[in-house]
Amino acid sequence: MGLLNFLFAKLFTEHQKKNDSPEFSITLYISIVYLFILFSLYLPLSVTINKKLFENELHYDKAYVITGIFLTFGILTFLTYMKYIKDKLIYRLTKKYQTKKISRLLLYVLIAIIPLTFLLVGATITVLLTGGTILNMEFEGVLN
Repeated sequence: MGLLNFLFAKLFTEHQKKNDSPEFSITLYISIVYLFILFSLYLPLSVTINKKLFENELHYDKAYVITGIFLTFGILTFLTYMKYIKDKLIYRLTKKYQTKKISRLLLYVLIAIIPLTFLLVGATITVLLTGGTILNMEFEGVLN
């Protein structure tokens, strides 16, 4: 997580320069990144378990899924706040990486791409496991 912590620290520094409530912004961003990491792990795992153990008989109710996502995000936000803000980890990271430089453009590009990458990786692994179409290419699926 060294690269992510570096990016979090640099983003926090950018928000501090703008006086843009950096604690709130960085907490939400880190929570979103961790949510997408969890999603990219959960989606292939849940599909695999559904296929192997329940033979595709397990169905999800949308209300429960949405509630679970919001609860997970809330818990992640709380834990992120406790770890990075309350325990002052973000300030230690900012101090640790203050001598390292990154261009503002590259920082913002990476900040935008990282959550999307995790989201796409999870979906791609799921399609490769179960079969489906990605960019008009049909995949059989390893579990089929």
